[in-house]
Amino acid sequence: MHVKKWKPGLWIFLLCSLILVQLEAFAGIRMPMASPTLLATVSGTAESTAETLNAKVTEVEKFGNVVLDLSEERLYQAGYQVGDLLSLKLKDEELILPLCTSYSDVDTGKLLFRDDTGKKRLLVAINMGNFAKNYNVSVGDELRFSLKEKGGYQDELMIRKLTRTNNRADYSSDSVFANFRAVVGKGMPLGILYRSSNPIDNQFGRAAYADKLCEAFGIQTVLNLADSEEEAKALTKKDGFASPYYKSLMDKGNVIYLNMGVDLDSEDFGNKLVEGLRFLSQHEGPYLIHCTEGKDRAGFATAIVSAFMGSDLSELEKDYMLSFENFFGVEENSEKYTRIFNSNLYQSLKKMAKGKDPKSTDLKLAAEEFLAAHGMSKEEMTAVREKLAKEATLPKPSVSGTVESVEKYGHLETDISISDFNALGFTLGDMVSVQMDNGYSFYAPYVDGYLVNAGDPLVRAYPGKEKIALCINYGKLNQVAKADKGTKVRLFLQKKGAYLEQYAIRKLTRSNNRADYASDEIFANFRNIKTTGIKKGVLYRSSSPINNELGRAAIANKLMEKHGIKTVVNLADSQKNIDTYLSKEDFQSPYYKSLLDSGNVALLNLGLNFRAVEFRKGITDGARFILEHDGPYLFHCTEGKDRTGFMAVFLESLAGADAKEIKADYMESYTNFFHVKKGTKQYKLIEEDVIGMMESISGSKDVSKKALQEGAMNMLRDYDFTEYEIQGLKDRLAGKAYVEPTVDGKNAA
Repeated sequence: MHVKKWKPGLWIFLLCSLILVQLEAFAGIRMPMASPTLLATVSGTAESTAETLNAKVTEVEKFGNVVLDLSEERLYQAGYQVGDLLSLKLKDEELILPLCTSYSDVDTGKLLFRDDTGKKRLLVAINMGNFAKNYNVSVGDELRFSLKEKGGYQDELMIRKLTRTNNRADYSSDSVFANFRAVVGKGMPLGILYRSSNPIDNQFGRAAYADKLCEAFGIQTVLNLADSEEEAKALTKKDGFASPYYKSLMDKGNVIYLNMGVDLDSEDFGNKLVEGLRFLSQHEGPYLIHCTEGKDRAGFATAIVSAFMGSDLSELEKDYMLSFENFFGVEENSEKYTRIFNSNLYQSLKKMAKGKDPKSTDLKLAAEEFLAAHGMSKEEMTAVREKLAKEATLPKPSVSGTVESVEKYGHLETDISISDFNALGFTLGDMVSVQMDNGYSFYAPYVDGYLVNAGDPLVRAYPGKEKIALCINYGKLNQVAKADKGTKVRLFLQKKGAYLEQYAIRKLTRSNNRADYASDEIFANFRNIKTTGIKKGVLYRSSSPINNELGRAAIANKLMEKHGIKTVVNLADSQKNIDTYLSKEDFQSPYYKSLLDSGNVALLNLGLNFRAVEFRKGITDGARFILEHDGPYLFHCTEGKDRTGFMAVFLESLAGADAKEIKADYMESYTNFFHVKKGTKQYKLIEEDVIGMMESISGSKDVSKKALQEGAMNMLRDYDFTEYEIQGLKDRLAGKAYVEPTVDGKNAA
């Protein structure tokens, strides 16, 4: 007997879809299912297992999508699921279309039956097209749906389904979150044309971020592809409106409201793009093009403009796909990346080129012909080119340079000397705009330390260093910005002294002289953690007892020995680092070396970004080392406050401490090292860092004891801890014995 091959991915997806439907139907829970890509050709029929349904058109939207009187609950009760292929009987025509949740779940120009989960409604549409116009559908028309193939589109959705959140903390930078960047391509100097998500419509929580970036890069003229003037003015009157810079451009008459559709084939799209370019030619740059998310209309419009200016296909692809990398985490050159490009921009460029293959077509000529077909004269084209070929005027002071090296934690050291930078007129506390030759753009304070919130960028003039570096505090700018040695950068003043107050509050001074501190423990930042669930004398933290760059190693080493430390988790160092310390003349940590020699020190060599996957895995590796060894335990990094701070927050959360206890322990490092006084602005500002760590562990803004403990346990589960091992780790922290399970998985006697 022949048995049809099992497809686990498909059945898992179907099961998840069923669970989702039940949650939505009975608990009122809405699970957002995000965006993007391709409709494969489908054929064949399956025996129907769902009711045939009739629905009337209640509304035709401005882009031709038709809204139905059919409810989501009725659809799913009738046996339909996301990923099914449906047959739509429309007058005398049968159409085949998938049931999806996002327009971009299908190719440009393809049909879909959409469950708009955000607005709790069903509609029929064409992605980047006008369904009502194409099929002559009006309000009151009746549509008839039946099942064509159960799960017939599920495999495609599994490959293509993209997720996006509207939480800034889930993204690596303001620029990535706002989808803001300079457009890079032949024929246009860097910094004359930008694109972004909507800086005025805050439905995705990005408007204020985009607005600040517009201001930082001196945007003078805006092509708003999404809104009418009436809609834009209404947005400025909404509660919580926070885009003053964009509003100032509106007041000056420097914004054109194009309110265009998304169908590249329509007269509307081309005509309005030409209207926008005429406006551009009559105003000064830098220019911004945006729609709502900044990826579809803005993506296609920018591609046409870039091709018109001389960009090649690879440049158009790179710019277009950055939106999918930014919003949805699509990896460059992955299968998903290629399919999104081929099914969206590539097809649109093919349409622009009247069916010719974009790979072998003169795209510049095709763009000219497209614009000419929509009424743009040669004289108008010349005027647009003159504007977009003009170098943007940068505020003074400004300077250009090159990335000379990428430091261990992803910081980009440039060839710009600190002394030259200061001589130009930059001073600590200034806000500086930074632009890279790949289009990545951000603004950051000029500071001499990591004096910003976790995850925020900075322009660094570090004491003891000679060169300016570009960094993210607790992050890897080289990865975020896709920058490397040789990347060209330019920096210019955004606002003089705009960070001075924050700089003064955050500026911390530390002495490496033991006489300046009240005790060895305070000098070495050495202490026993005694929060809820952790027994006195079990868990300790400190500055490095082996790396003597701060002059504290020998003292920390003696304190370790005094308290009988048996197991160490070293969060900072690799074996190579250790070998270097051991070979130095000032090495005075024999007790630490004895633990190294006996295999009781874990070397984790972690970076500083506590949100990174590799960091979180490292923390759980350290937790497993504690589980498998006897205490008392010590964990440390270099100063004992950042990486050590997160490890403490994690273990304290796991053991059952509340936020108040955790904050108090974290802040003790700052009162020890930097003499920060409780109740001051400085204290409260630094305290925000530990709140961010707690939110990272709980996975939400909820930092209750329950949420923190569950979040810590989930971190362990993510990295293969069993429930027995999790309880065992908690027992270790509580000073109880841990009995390892036997080989058969049962508890040892």
